[in-house]
Formats: sequence, structure tokens, C-alpha cells
Amino acid sequence: MNIDTILKEIFSFRATKRRENIDDLKLIYDLLGKPCKNNKIIHIAGTNGKGSTASFIENILTAAGYSVCKFTSPHILKYNERIVSDKKMITNEEILQNYSIIKGTVSNYNKSGSNEINLNFFEITTFIALLYFQKQNPDFIVLETGLGGRLDATNIVDSNISVITNITFDHVNILGNTLQQIAYEKAGIIKNGELCIYSDNLPELKKEIDKKTSKAINVIEKYKNIEIELDKKNYKTVLYFENKRFILPLFGKFQAYNFLIAYEIAKIYNIHDKVIQKGLDNVYWPARFEFYSKNPTIILDAAHNDDSIKKLSENLKELYKKNEVIIITSLLQTKDFKAVFSELQNISDKIFITSLKNVAYGLTSQEIKDKMKELNISVENIIFEDDINKAYKESLKLLNNTIYNFKAIIVCGSFYEISEFEKIVL
Repeated sequence: MNIDTILKEIFSFRATKRRENIDDLKLIYDLLGKPCKNNKIIHIAGTNGKGSTASFIENILTAAGYSVCKFTSPHILKYNERIVSDKKMITNEEILQNYSIIKGTVSNYNKSGSNEINLNFFEITTFIALLYFQKQNPDFIVLETGLGGRLDATNIVDSNISVITNITFDHVNILGNTLQQIAYEKAGIIKNGELCIYSDNLPELKKEIDKKTSKAINVIEKYKNIEIELDKKNYKTVLYFENKRFILPLFGKFQAYNFLIAYEIAKIYNIHDKVIQKGLDNVYWPARFEFYSKNPTIILDAAHNDDSIKKLSENLKELYKKNEVIIITSLLQTKDFKAVFSELQNISDKIFITSLKNVAYGLTSQEIKDKMKELNISVENIIFEDDINKAYKESLKLLNNTIYNFKAIIVCGSFYEISEFEKIVL
């Protein structure tokens, strides 16, 4: 079987109901020989900022001379992006080999007559990553949760340091509709009283973290005298604290707090500030206020919930007026439409909504329009166009029309929207 056939098969395994526990995942982990049980693991949960934080940590540790494996999700263009060793993606051959091992292990167990185990695509991908990382035997593994934490497939391993970037409302149908419930799920990655580093002042999160460990550091509290500047010429973030200066290659004040988590970890391993900056200089993390093109100006941002859309809004207001921005977006049916669209309509006077109907929970533009009307959300200045290519071409016409004052096209809403966009411009 070729890689495309295998990936199609892997993605066909979807969860049909919410897990009550991860006991069967732990069983498969045991049958696979507990891969990576002896490696140093940094486990990251949080509503937003997980990917940026993982990239900061990976690059700083790499600059310090360590070998580092990283597991993140979702991918944008290629499945292999999720599983990386020393900045190199897993090969198709390794995916095929490890998937075969996992498939055989599950099949043999199910034939034994015990309760049948069925894995979804993210759980399979997690096992593929762990088997691959076991062969690489790195100094560190940076492991990002997929959803939540307590019941996430990545939570089968014991980590050395747990990280929680922040919590806000997202996936409320799965994680709970109160911050206390969401904090409980995220703090579920903390095991054996390990050190937890986090960047959120919400009392609900502190309460749940304190239940799990007495060793916790809130970097917002620890570095409360930090000063943050946005370099609007080079689209970077500059921060000052403790007579130090660091330049982040990602634009946005909120990125400073993602960095502080990585900084705290770097100091645990006695990494010098010059090495930290060297690591930062090598950070590239796509679809996080990414200037994909400067002529025309196209910004890609995977903001997909009200909190991340607010951060996108903050960034855009630093650079553009409302009548200077064109939005191309789409939303999954699991998102808070009112919260997201109230923010989007504060950012721009011209919004194109496209279709993600081929993605799980994706909707056509007409279905999004119907839902907006049902929720009494204004559809003024919104163009509903399923075809993202047509939406992009119309946006370019507006951008080049001197009658208007448009200066930038923003593609946002989800990683799936970014992926669809990049396919048409490559």
C-alpha cells in the first residue's frame, strides 16, 4: 500500500463517542513496549499557543546542542509535519512501518477475545510518533496534546515537565462549558506531582494545578515586570525583563508569554541567554500571524476560537484600520459563532466565508449563513462563496482597486482553511 492509501485509511478512523478513560490506550502502549518511557518528555496542553510554545522550546533546546523530537497537530500541508526529529519530518516509510506495527498489535489483541479496542486517527498518529521517537532516542521529546489533556492520547506517557499555556472556552461540547471543567481537563496531564509551568492568571486553572502538584510556576506572576514592544517594521516582538532583551520572530504581545514558558524551561537546564536568542532566531511556526506574502500583503493566522480571534484582532489593530483589511475565513460547526463573528466584524468591513464541507464538522458557506441568521448575526458586508480560490481572486481585485483602501488579505478561521488556501497558491 502506498502512503496516500495508508493516510486515507488512518484519517477514516474517527471517534464516535467521548472517552471515559484512556485505559485501552495504556494497554496498547504496554503491548507496544512502552516506547519513550525513558526519555525526557515536555508535555504541553492549553487552549491556544501550544504550537508556538512547542516551537520555542524545540528551537532553544536544539540551539543548546540537544537532540529534540516534537509532536504537534494539526498539519497544514503534509501529515508528516506532525512528527519531527531534529527539525526533520518523519519519512513516509517510517509512517508505513509504524502503522503496520500498531495495526497488527491492535488486531492481535482483538482476536484474543478480549474487549475490542478501536483507535481513532489521532490516537494512531500518537502511537506512530512514539514508536518513531523511540528509534531516534532524543534527549528531549516535546509532546503537544490534541484536545484537552486528561483523556488525550498523549497522556499515556509520564512526562518530566507539564506545560499549560492558557485556558479559555473551546470545544465546550467535549471539555465542558465552564472554565473549571476545562481547567480540570487540561490539568489532567500533570502526573506524579511533576513540575508544571503555566501562563494564565485564571483562579480556576491555579486551583486545578494545585490539586495535582505542589511544584508549579506561573510565568506571568514570576515575570510580572516584563515590558513588551511590537516591532511593526519587521513584524517581531521584543521583550524586556530582568535587564534582558529578547527578540521573538513571531508578532503578537501574547507570544511573549508563550516564550516565557520556554525561557523557564531553558533556565532549568542552564541554557545561556545568547543560546536562547540563537534558538529564537531559528523559530518558524506557520499560520501564527504569518506574513505569507508582502506583495500583495497576505497574513495567515489559524485563529479559530474567540480568544485567538481577539488576539488576531489586537495584532491587526496595531497595523491596519478596519477598512484596510479583507478577511477570508470559514468555521467548523463546533465553534462559538457569535463570539467569533463579533470579533471578525470588528476587524474588517469585507469578509469572505468559504466552505470546509470536506472536513469533519465543516460547513458549506450557505450552512454558515443559515446558522448566522438563526443566531441573529449580521451578514452585512459578508460574501458567501464556497470556492476559496474564487474568494481569493475577488479579494485580490478589491486589493488592487484604487477606489478602495484595502491593504491586506487575512486568511483565518482554522488550520483547515489555511491548508485549503495554501493549496491554491502553491
